[in-house]
Amino acid sequence: MSTADQLLEEMYTWIEQREQCARKLKTLAQELESLREKCNASECIGTTTAVVGTAFLIGAGVTTLLTGGAAAPLLGIAGGVCSGVGVGISVITKITEHLLSSDTMKDAQRIERKGNEVSENIQKLFQRLKKETQRASSSSDPNDLDQEIMNEILKAMARRSGLQHHFILHMLGKRQHHFGAGLGGPMFNQSTLMITLGSILSFFTLKASGDIFKLMFVKGGQQLAKEVSKVGLKTALKGGAMAVGGVIGLAFELPEAIDQWKELVSNNHVTEASQSLRDTAEDLQKITKTLREQLDKIKEILKDLEKLKSYIENSDRSHSQKQDFINIVKRYCDNKDVLAWLSETYDTDIFFKLVDIFYFLKQELDKKKKKTDREEIDIIFVAHGSIEDPLIMANSLLPLSTIEDVYLYSPWNCAIDAYAAYGIATGLIEPKHRIFGCIRANGCRIPDNGHYPANLPYYWNSMKNTGVGLIPNILVSPLKDPEDDAWNGFVFLQNTHGEPRKNRVVIPFIVPRLFSNFVTIPLYVVTLALSLVLFIFPFKATFHLAACLSRDSDTTLNGFDAYLNGQYSCTIDHSMMSSSMRLYHANPGLYNALRAVFDH
Repeated sequence: MSTADQLLEEMYTWIEQREQCARKLKTLAQELESLREKCNASECIGTTTAVVGTAFLIGAGVTTLLTGGAAAPLLGIAGGVCSGVGVGISVITKITEHLLSSDTMKDAQRIERKGNEVSENIQKLFQRLKKETQRASSSSDPNDLDQEIMNEILKAMARRSGLQHHFILHMLGKRQHHFGAGLGGPMFNQSTLMITLGSILSFFTLKASGDIFKLMFVKGGQQLAKEVSKVGLKTALKGGAMAVGGVIGLAFELPEAIDQWKELVSNNHVTEASQSLRDTAEDLQKITKTLREQLDKIKEILKDLEKLKSYIENSDRSHSQKQDFINIVKRYCDNKDVLAWLSETYDTDIFFKLVDIFYFLKQELDKKKKKTDREEIDIIFVAHGSIEDPLIMANSLLPLSTIEDVYLYSPWNCAIDAYAAYGIATGLIEPKHRIFGCIRANGCRIPDNGHYPANLPYYWNSMKNTGVGLIPNILVSPLKDPEDDAWNGFVFLQNTHGEPRKNRVVIPFIVPRLFSNFVTIPLYVVTLALSLVLFIFPFKATFHLAACLSRDSDTTLNGFDAYLNGQYSCTIDHSMMSSSMRLYHANPGLYNALRAVFDH
C-alpha cells in the first residue's frame, strides 16, 4: 500500500472513530437519564436549583478552514441557562461515578485515544508523502510538488473507488493545465477537484507549500466552512475563543469535556449534562457527514470522468448513454448559452458526431507522435460560418482550459476567400497580409478600399483576451463533400508550416450524408465537444476558425456596428478578406479543397 493509500485510509479511519465516539456519547446520555430516573424514584429530593451555563471545546475548525491550515481553532459547546430538578447527594454520586467509570465512557475514552493516534499518523504520513514526492520529482517548484502530492492522493481515491487510476493521473497532467482559460469559465475544470480535495486536507490541518495551492486550500476551507454552517451546529463557540495546537480540525478534547459534564452533574444539572452529550454527538455526526460528502463528491467527479472516457471511446452509444453523457456535462456547466443548447436540443447526434471526429483526431495523433503527458496542437476548423444575435460571452467558446485560445481572423460581418483560409490553415498569414474587397464579383459600386474596415487592429481576435466580453453568436454548418479528395482525412501540417514543433491539423466540418447539409450549430458546441475529448485524453489545443463571419441579413445585429468595432473590427456588408500572400503551391491539394469551400 502506497503512502497516499495509507494517508487516505487513515482519514477514513479518523472519520469512523469520530462517528463511533458520537454513538457512545449518545448512549452515555441515555444511560445518565435512565439512571437519574431510577434514582429519583427512590431517593430523589425535589429541590429546584438554578442552572449554570457552561462551554467546552470540541476541536479546531473554522479558522483552520478559512486560513488553509494556518491555525487550529476549536469549536465549543455553550450550555444553556434553564431550570432543572435537583437530586440528592447519593444520587449525584452514583451518576457521577457512572459518568466517569461506566463501560460506555471507557469505550469513548479508548476511541478518543485511538483517534488521537490516527491524527498524529495522518500528519506523519503527509510529511512522508511530501518527502517521497520531492525525491521523485524533477521540479523544485513548490507548486509542482503540491500538484504531484494532490495527484497521488487522487490516484489513491480512484483506486479505493475501483477506478482506472492511471487514466486519472494521465488526465490530470501538469499544474499549469489546472489554471487556464477554464478557471472561472463556463465549464468544469480540474480546479474543482483540487479545491474540494484542498478543503479536506485543510480540515486535517495539512499545509501546501506553494502559493497557488495555499490559495486553493484557503478556498477549499471556505467551501467546507460554508457546508458545515449549513448543518446548523448547536455547539458553535460563542465569543470566538480559540485553542491552538489541537491536532485535527474537529478532534474534540474529551478530558476537558468530561470535566465540564462532571461539574454539571455535581451541580445537580444532570439533564443539562445529558443534553450537552447529545448535542456534542449530533454535531460530530453532522461534521463527519459533511466530510464524507466532500470525499464522495470527489469520487463522483472521478466516476463521471471515467464514464465520459468510456462514452467518448465507444461511438456506438445507446440513447441512454448519450443522455447520461449530456447530463454529466450539464452537471459541471454553468454557462447559460451552453446549458440552454444542451437542454433544448432534442437531436444531439451532430454533437456526438463532433465528439467522434475529435476522438478520431486523438487516435491519429497517437499514431503520428511519441506520447507525452500532454501534446500541444493547433486545430484549424474549416466550416461555413455566419454570425447572429443575441450577443454571448466570448468565454463560452473556452469551456475548458484544454483549449488555450480561440482565434478569429476576419473582422465581424466579413467573409474570407481561399487565400485567407489557406493562410489560416498553414499559420503563414500575418495581419500585414490582409486585403479587403467586395464578395460580389460584379456590380459593386464601392471600391475595394471602401471595404477596408476602420481602426483594424494589428493582431488577431483572441477570445481568451476578450474573456467575459460579448461577441456575436457564431454559427457553423458542414461543408459539402468536395470533388477533391483532400477532405478524405485530416490534413496534418507537422513541421512544415507554422511555429517550430507545433502540430497543425486542419479539420473540415464534414458529416455523413444521413445528416442534412443545412444543419447549423453554435461554434461553442464545437469547442465543447473538442474540449471534452482533449480533457479526457490530455491534449492542449489552440483553436483557429477558418470560416466566414458574415451576417445573414441586413437586420441581423442591426445597430451593433459601433460595439463590434470596439470589440475588434467590423466591415460593411458584402465585404471579404483575402491574403496578399500566394504560397499555395506548397500544398496545392489543401488549397484546392479550400477553393471548393470558399471560392464558389
